[in-house]
Amino acid sequence: MKLSFFETARYCPPEALPKEWPVPSGLYDPEAGARAFRGMVERLELLEELGFDWVSVSEHHYSPRILTPSPIVSAAFLAAHLKRMTIALLGPIVPHSNPVRLAEEIAMLDTMAQGRLVVGLLRGTSNESLTYDLNPEEARERTDEGMELMLRAWTEPHPFGWQGRHFHYRTVSIWPRPLQQ
Repeated sequence: MKLSFFETARYCPPEALPKEWPVPSGLYDPEAGARAFRGMVERLELLEELGFDWVSVSEHHYSPRILTPSPIVSAAFLAAHLKRMTIALLGPIVPHSNPVRLAEEIAMLDTMAQGRLVVGLLRGTSNESLTYDLNPEEARERTDEGMELMLRAWTEPHPFGWQGRHFHYRTVSIWPRPLQQ
Protein backbone atom coordinates (compact mmCIF):
# COMPACT_ATOMS: atom_id res chain seq x y z
CA MET A 1 0.00 0.00 0.00
CA LYS A 2 1.13 3.55 -0.78
CA LEU A 3 0.23 6.52 1.41
CA SER A 4 -0.36 9.98 -0.01
CA PHE A 5 -1.23 13.34 1.49
CA PHE A 6 -2.99 16.22 -0.32
CA GLU A 7 -1.34 19.44 0.84
CA THR A 8 -3.32 22.67 0.55
CA ALA A 9 -1.12 25.21 2.38
CA ARG A 10 -4.32 26.16 4.20
CA TYR A 11 -4.51 29.82 5.07
CA CYS A 12 -5.81 30.56 8.57
CA PRO A 13 -6.69 34.27 8.69
CA PRO A 14 -6.68 36.29 11.90
CA GLU A 15 -10.36 37.17 11.23
CA ALA A 16 -13.16 35.40 9.37
CA LEU A 17 -13.19 36.02 5.63
CA PRO A 18 -16.31 36.84 3.60
CA LYS A 19 -17.98 34.04 1.65
CA GLU A 20 -17.86 35.96 -1.68
CA TRP A 21 -15.68 34.85 -4.57
CA PRO A 22 -13.17 36.02 -5.22
CA VAL A 23 -12.25 37.01 -1.70
CA PRO A 24 -10.75 40.53 -1.86
CA SER A 25 -6.95 40.20 -1.83
CA GLY A 26 -6.67 43.25 0.42
CA LEU A 27 -7.75 40.96 3.28
CA TYR A 28 -4.60 38.83 2.93
CA ASP A 29 -2.41 38.85 6.04
CA PRO A 30 1.28 38.29 5.15
CA GLU A 31 2.11 36.67 8.50
CA ALA A 32 -0.81 34.24 8.18
CA GLY A 33 0.42 33.40 4.67
CA ALA A 34 3.96 32.78 5.93
CA ARG A 35 2.57 30.56 8.71
CA ALA A 36 0.63 28.53 6.12
CA PHE A 37 3.80 27.75 4.19
CA ARG A 38 5.88 27.04 7.31
CA GLY A 39 3.11 24.71 8.48
CA MET A 40 3.10 22.97 5.10
CA VAL A 41 6.78 22.09 5.40
CA GLU A 42 6.51 21.03 9.05
CA ARG A 43 3.53 18.74 8.28
CA LEU A 44 5.23 17.14 5.34
CA GLU A 45 8.53 16.59 7.13
CA LEU A 46 6.55 14.76 9.84
CA LEU A 47 4.62 12.72 7.26
CA GLU A 48 7.87 11.79 5.52
CA GLU A 49 9.26 10.63 8.87
CA LEU A 50 6.07 8.58 9.41
CA GLY A 51 6.60 6.81 6.09
CA PHE A 52 4.19 8.53 3.69
CA ASP A 53 5.14 7.85 0.06
CA TRP A 54 4.07 11.07 -1.63
CA VAL A 55 2.49 14.47 -1.32
CA SER A 56 0.17 16.09 -3.87
CA VAL A 57 -0.02 19.83 -4.49
CA SER A 58 -2.52 21.47 -6.81
CA GLU A 59 -3.12 24.69 -8.71
CA HIS A 60 -5.81 27.01 -7.37
CA HIS A 61 -6.39 30.69 -8.00
CA TYR A 62 -8.09 33.53 -6.16
CA SER A 63 -8.69 31.47 -3.04
CA PRO A 64 -7.38 31.65 0.50
CA ARG A 65 -8.55 28.09 1.06
CA ILE A 66 -5.69 26.62 -0.98
CA LEU A 67 -2.63 28.89 -1.28
CA THR A 68 -1.02 27.19 -4.26
CA PRO A 69 -1.46 29.23 -7.45
CA SER A 70 1.71 27.60 -8.78
CA PRO A 71 2.17 23.89 -8.05
CA ILE A 72 5.61 24.05 -9.69
CA VAL A 73 6.81 26.64 -7.16
CA SER A 74 5.23 24.65 -4.31
CA ALA A 75 6.86 21.44 -5.51
CA ALA A 76 10.29 23.06 -5.88
CA PHE A 77 10.05 24.40 -2.32
CA LEU A 78 9.04 20.97 -1.05
CA ALA A 79 11.72 19.14 -3.03
CA ALA A 80 14.30 21.28 -1.24
CA HIS A 81 12.93 20.24 2.17
CA LEU A 82 11.90 16.62 1.67
CA LYS A 83 14.43 13.86 1.09
CA ARG A 84 12.40 10.81 0.09
CA MET A 85 8.76 11.60 -0.67
CA THR A 86 7.54 11.74 -4.24
CA ILE A 87 5.90 15.04 -5.14
CA ALA A 88 2.78 14.91 -7.32
CA LEU A 89 1.61 17.97 -9.21
CA LEU A 90 -2.16 18.18 -9.69
CA GLY A 91 -1.75 20.85 -12.28
CA PRO A 92 -0.43 22.93 -13.87
CA ILE A 93 -3.50 24.01 -15.78
CA VAL A 94 -2.39 23.61 -19.38
CA PRO A 95 -4.81 25.80 -21.39
CA HIS A 96 -3.93 28.91 -19.34
CA SER A 97 -0.20 28.43 -19.70
CA ASN A 98 2.61 28.46 -22.21
CA PRO A 99 3.13 24.70 -22.80
CA VAL A 100 6.78 25.09 -23.84
CA ARG A 101 7.58 26.96 -20.64
CA LEU A 102 5.66 24.33 -18.63
CA ALA A 103 7.66 21.56 -20.33
CA GLU A 104 10.92 23.34 -19.42
CA GLU A 105 9.90 24.06 -15.82
CA ILE A 106 8.63 20.52 -15.20
CA ALA A 107 11.80 19.03 -16.72
CA MET A 108 13.90 21.30 -14.50
CA LEU A 109 11.86 20.39 -11.42
CA ASP A 110 12.09 16.66 -12.22
CA THR A 111 15.87 17.00 -12.37
CA MET A 112 16.07 19.07 -9.17
CA ALA A 113 13.81 16.59 -7.35
CA GLN A 114 16.01 13.72 -8.59
CA GLY A 115 13.13 11.95 -10.35
CA ARG A 116 10.70 12.17 -7.41
CA LEU A 117 8.09 13.94 -9.52
CA VAL A 118 4.69 12.80 -10.81
CA VAL A 119 2.69 15.20 -12.97
CA GLY A 120 -1.04 15.30 -13.65
CA LEU A 121 -1.76 18.00 -16.22
CA LEU A 122 -5.19 19.62 -15.84
CA ARG A 123 -7.77 21.48 -17.91
CA GLY A 124 -9.05 23.73 -15.12
CA THR A 125 -12.54 25.04 -14.41
CA SER A 126 -14.80 27.47 -16.24
CA ASN A 127 -14.16 30.10 -13.54
CA GLU A 128 -10.43 29.85 -14.20
CA SER A 129 -10.95 30.13 -17.96
CA LEU A 130 -13.06 33.24 -17.50
CA THR A 131 -10.51 34.69 -15.06
CA TYR A 132 -7.82 34.33 -17.74
CA ASP A 133 -10.20 35.61 -20.45
CA LEU A 134 -10.21 32.30 -22.34
CA ASN A 135 -13.23 30.67 -23.94
CA PRO A 136 -14.18 27.76 -21.62
CA GLU A 137 -15.53 25.85 -24.65
CA GLU A 138 -11.95 25.65 -25.99
CA ALA A 139 -10.41 24.35 -22.74
CA ARG A 140 -10.37 20.66 -23.73
CA GLU A 141 -8.92 21.42 -27.18
CA ARG A 142 -6.26 23.75 -25.73
CA THR A 143 -5.39 21.14 -23.08
CA ASP A 144 -5.03 18.33 -25.64
CA GLU A 145 -2.87 20.45 -27.95
CA GLY A 146 -0.74 21.76 -25.07
CA MET A 147 -0.13 18.25 -23.69
CA GLU A 148 0.80 16.94 -27.15
CA LEU A 149 3.28 19.81 -27.54
CA MET A 150 4.76 19.18 -24.07
CA LEU A 151 5.23 15.47 -24.71
CA ARG A 152 6.97 16.21 -27.99
CA ALA A 153 9.19 18.83 -26.30
CA TRP A 154 10.26 16.21 -23.73
CA THR A 155 10.98 13.47 -26.27
CA GLU A 156 12.01 15.08 -29.58
CA PRO A 157 15.83 15.02 -29.89
CA HIS A 158 15.92 17.80 -32.52
CA PRO A 159 14.54 21.34 -32.64
CA PHE A 160 11.07 21.52 -34.18
CA GLY A 161 8.42 24.10 -35.02
CA TRP A 162 4.81 24.00 -33.86
CA GLN A 163 1.89 25.62 -35.67
CA GLY A 164 -1.24 24.36 -33.91
CA ARG A 165 -4.65 25.90 -33.58
CA HIS A 166 -3.91 27.51 -30.20
CA PHE A 167 -0.12 27.48 -29.83
CA HIS A 168 2.55 28.65 -32.29
CA TYR A 169 6.32 28.34 -31.91
CA ARG A 170 9.00 28.85 -34.52
CA THR A 171 11.49 26.65 -32.68
CA VAL A 172 11.19 24.33 -29.67
CA SER A 173 14.23 22.64 -28.08
CA ILE A 174 13.97 22.53 -24.30
CA TRP A 175 16.84 22.42 -21.82
CA PRO A 176 17.05 20.70 -19.40
CA ARG A 177 15.36 17.49 -20.42
CA PRO A 178 13.39 15.57 -17.78
CA LEU A 179 15.38 13.11 -15.68
CA GLN A 180 12.57 10.56 -16.10
CA GLN A 181 11.93 9.56 -19.69
